Formats: sequence, C-alpha cells, structure tokens
Amino acid sequence: MKRISSAVLMLIALALIGAAVVSAQKTGGYKEIDKADEGAAAAAEFAVKDQSEKKEIAYKLVSVEKAETQVVAGINYRLCLKVSHHKQDDDTDATEFVRVVVYRNLQKEYSLTSWNEEECSKDGEP
Repeated sequence: MKRISSAVLMLIALALIGAAVVSAQKTGGYKEIDKADEGAAAAAEFAVKDQSEKKEIAYKLVSVEKAETQVVAGINYRLCLKVSHHKQDDDTDATEFVRVVVYRNLQKEYSLTSWNEEECSKDGEP
C-alpha cells in the first residue's frame, strides 16, 4: 500500500511539474526580459535613432519602461519607451510613451517594425 501511494504521489508531482513547464513556455510568444538587458537597450537606441531620422525630429530616449523578446528567425524586441523631443511650434520639450517593435535578424541588423504613441502603466501595459 505504501508503494502504491508513493508511486501515485510521484506521478502527481511529475504531472504538476510538466504542466508548469508547458505553461511557462509559450512557443512563439513574447517573454518579459529585464529592462536593462543589453539587447533591449540596443534595440531601444536603434528605434529612437531610426524614428528620429524618419520623422526629422530629434527624439531622445528617457527610459525603457518594459522589455519583451520573441524568438523568430532572429529576435523581435517589443519595448515600451519613454522618449522626449523638442516641439518647434511652441518651443517646448515634450515627453511621451511609445510602444515599439524592433526586429534583429540573424546578421544582427536592426529594423523598426512599429512605433506607436501609447501610455504605459507601471507594468508597461497600455
């Protein structure tokens, strides 16, 4: 009887561990990473520079509010950034939150996939 209950407990423990591993691994999904991650920082700097050139506005990165990665044929960085820029029309500095996606291919070349003005809450969600 003790052997059977030990075996049942072992099976239950293995099932729970297996379920936890499966739920933690979302294939193809985004995974949160440290805001100070080196790759996230490089992607954020690239996004700000690229958008500055596209819009002819001198954006400055204030902070990375949230960072996530998605492994594809390369890496997608989904970031919530706090940026600032100078408004020429009323000669003031403006700060805003943007949600960006930066793709880094296997040759470590970056491209800005999206840049959207969005408020980020404390946890980085819109």
